[in-house]
Parts: sequence; structure tokens; C-alpha cells
Amino acid sequence: MDARRIAYTALLRVMRDKSYSNLALDAILKAENPSAQERQLASTLFYGVLERKLTIDYTLSRYIKKKLASLDGEVLVALELGVYQLACLAGIPQPAAVNESVNLIKKSRKQSAAGFVNGVLRAFQRDGCRFRFPEEPGLFRLSVETGMPEEILRRWSADYSEETAAALARACLGRPPLHLRVNPLRGTAEEAAALLEEEGVEVKIDPDLPNCLEIFRSGSIAERKAFREGLVSVQDKASQLCALAVGAQPGERVFDLCAAPGSKSFVMAQEMEDRGELRAFDLYPARAGLIRQGAERLGITCIREGVGDASQFDESLGLADRVLCDAPCSGLGIIRRKPEIRWKTAEELDALPPLQLSILENAARYVRPGGTLVYSTCALSKAENEGVAGAFLAKHPEFQPDPMPPAAAAVLGEGCSSATLTPLRGNFDGFYIARFVRR
Repeated sequence: MDARRIAYTALLRVMRDKSYSNLALDAILKAENPSAQERQLASTLFYGVLERKLTIDYTLSRYIKKKLASLDGEVLVALELGVYQLACLAGIPQPAAVNESVNLIKKSRKQSAAGFVNGVLRAFQRDGCRFRFPEEPGLFRLSVETGMPEEILRRWSADYSEETAAALARACLGRPPLHLRVNPLRGTAEEAAALLEEEGVEVKIDPDLPNCLEIFRSGSIAERKAFREGLVSVQDKASQLCALAVGAQPGERVFDLCAAPGSKSFVMAQEMEDRGELRAFDLYPARAGLIRQGAERLGITCIREGVGDASQFDESLGLADRVLCDAPCSGLGIIRRKPEIRWKTAEELDALPPLQLSILENAARYVRPGGTLVYSTCALSKAENEGVAGAFLAKHPEFQPDPMPPAAAAVLGEGCSSATLTPLRGNFDGFYIARFVRR
């Protein structure tokens, strides 16, 4: 299966099955095992169409009389792939972009639509392969330009500003940076960087965050010796910073209530020097198993994974010195990694803050007097972030804001007890972190 067929198949799965983008693509890449070049092109096509779908579909609507929703999925995805290649990938010859899109239809169950796809794409080609935008300025035009739904732009404008909303939407285009967390139980950042560079990976050591690397032109990290031997893990630096904000110390008892796949648990265990007890829970057994697998690869023994519902109190667990509550959220801060998140409905977004507050209140019950509680999300939503944190403090005077520990304060600022990270400053994933102490 070549790159275009891989992208085509994965896009249809996301469209029909509402699959997570990374899982849909990864499953096909694993099954087909294409060359590195084909893998790269498939990823570029797949994520490019997902990111630009609003823009592409608006452009297509200028060339098609019927509503796009009435088109068969195979036809629409073939058209979207063709337009994306023609408009965005200068390295692909235009005849190849058109012909290969037509071939996708010919090899599908919609062969009769091959002439239609060919005609639309050639019309777009004759017009200069340029995206079309609404003439009037405003939210709708910005939505089409950036591929970000108006609902999210409206919420970001209300929470921050129209300028920030536009900047955030544009920051969600293109592939995000790839960061690694170095496992200090196995080596230093310098040693990890040298080992990766030996295998042709371009590496930059983060100047602010300890044990953090940014890598470029890496290929599959899972195939690199540094990964196989447990020296590094893939983890955005915002997620690393969140785990450092907990301030876990050797010998302590720490709970991670929404832990899978375990990246934050691993950072905390490393900060604990693998001494003490770290209980890491997830609602689903299969995902809890991912925590165990990751800990084994990294050589971490202090983690005890388990199945647990973060919204339900389990008295048998006892109390902890520190509790991390990385609550289920909208994921609006990681749209550049999972483009399909942008299609969440207003009803789905509005249902989250009450659930998050309930989970945070339950997490607080595990914190011993004098202990630390950290609430975090990968959402860029004040209702999910400051709104939940403020409601929690109003209902629980036994907790108060607590300044970040040194490793996190070095990035967030001295005396800071909460922070919102965004791609606009430091190129972080969107993340919210709030730290509390029990009186």
C-alpha cells in the first residue's frame, strides 16, 4: 500500500469510525510497514488534510454544485487529498496529484466517480491551485483560513482575545515539535543526545527544562537504541513540566489518578529516584497495562499500576503525600497533534467542567494534611482550567494555592502557583497546571 492509499484509508477511518487520528494512521503503518519515505508522505497527507479540511472543503464547494455532505466518503476524501497536494505540496507534480487521486477512486468501490474527481481537480488546477476564502472579514473567514471551527475560535476569543484566538488557530497548522524526556535513571541528556546523533537524529537539548530534548528528522524513535534501552521517552515538554510541578521526592507516596499511558508517572518516579511508592491508575485495564509496559522499559520499579475510577473515592488506598489529577478534558491544547479534536461539539465541551470539578474534589480526598495536589488539563479553555480551579478553592477552604517547586518555577516564574502554557510562548502544547497545598 503506497503513501496515498495509506492516507486515504486512514482518513476514511477517521471519518466513518470517529477514530483517533494517531491510532488510525499508526495501525495502518504498522500493518503495511512502508519505507521511511512513504511513511513520511502518508503522514504529511493524512495530517495535512485533517488540519485543512475546512479550507479544502470550502474551496471544493466553489467547484461542486451539490452539497459536499451528499458525496460518498470515498469521493470526498479523494478530492480532499488531491486539492491538498495541489495547493500545499509544491514538491509533488500536479499531474501526479490529479492522476493518483483519480486512481484512488478507480481502486475503490466508486469507480463511476473517477471522471467527476478528475474534472473537479483539473478545474482547480486551471484556476492556479489556490485556496478560496470568503470575501468578508470576520470569524467565518478566519475559520476557513485556519481550518479551525468557528465554535472554538469564538471560545478562544472570549477567553483570551481575537488576536490570540487567530494566533492559536494558526499555531495548530503544520506538524508540532517532537520532544523527548531523558530518563535520569539510565543516563544524562548529553549521553542521550550523543547516542541519538550516532544514529543520525538531529538533537537539541532544551535550555530551560532539565532532561528534555527536541529532535528533528528522527524517523521512528521507537527503533532507536536510546528508546529501546529506556534512556528516552516521547513526551511534549508541557507534559514534562506538569509532572515536575508535582515536586515528587524520593521516599514519598504519590498518586497519579488519570495516569495512562504513564508518561507523567514516569517523570515523577524518576524525580523520586525510583524510591517510594507511586500508584498510577486508569479506568481501563488495557490502558493500565501500558503503564506497566512503559515502567519496565524504563527500569522503574516504584510504580504500582492499577485500575481505578478517578471520580470514585477508594478509602482502602489511604492518603498520599502528593496527588496528580490530570483530568479528562477537551484536548483543545493538543489540536496540532490530534486535529480531529477541533470537531468536538459545544455540548461536549460544556459537559466537561462539572465532571472535572467532581474528579478534582475526589482527588483532594487522598491528600494528607500538608500534602500537595496538582490539577492539570491539556485544554485551552478557561471554563476547564481557571473555572474549575476557582470553583474548587471556593468549595474547599482547606486547600490554598501553592508556589511551584524549583524545577517548574525556573520556567513558569518564582511564586507562580498556576500557569497556562501555549504554542505561542516556548512552543509548548496547550496545557494548564494549578498547584494546591492542603492546610
